[in-house]
Amino acid sequence: MRALLASGAPPDFAALLACLDRAIVQGTEDRTTDPVERVTGRPPRAVREVVERESTGR
Repeated sequence: MRALLASGAPPDFAALLACLDRAIVQGTEDRTTDPVERVTGRPPRAVREVVERESTGR
């Protein structure tokens, strides 16, 4: 990933982005918060659930 990013960004910035990507893959952003429910009145859903629902038309 770092090499790919470095083809279009400075090496240090590419390394930072690759590190962030690795952290996300390892679950650092895997969390649910309450703003969606507070705003919509409905509980949040996983992105995968929404995509599956929308792709099947249910």
